[in-house]
Amino acid sequence: MRLIVIYDISDDRDRETIARKLKNLGLTRIQRSAFIGRGGKGHAKDVWRAVQRYVKEPRDSLIVFIVPDEVIKQAIVLGVPLGGMRDIETVQLL
Repeated sequence: MRLIVIYDISDDRDRETIARKLKNLGLTRIQRSAFIGRGGKGHAKDVWRAVQRYVKEPRDSLIVFIVPDEVIKQAIVLGVPLGGMRDIETVQLL
């Protein structure tokens, strides 16, 4: 299983704190506001506990997807991700 975490945080300091906390939890940045890493429901709860105070409703959001590895292998990637997906075989469209 993998976790995919995406977020839209308006405050620069909170956004940087969330990124740092996600890295400390073993996730790897694949886009500016998207991280991926191994984990299931327990790890997703760890993410929630670590970042909940930095997500200020109603303007901010953070979503954690728990995704089977097979789904990740079917990803269609355009361009080069920042990291974390380089070792994952992805679908080739041509």
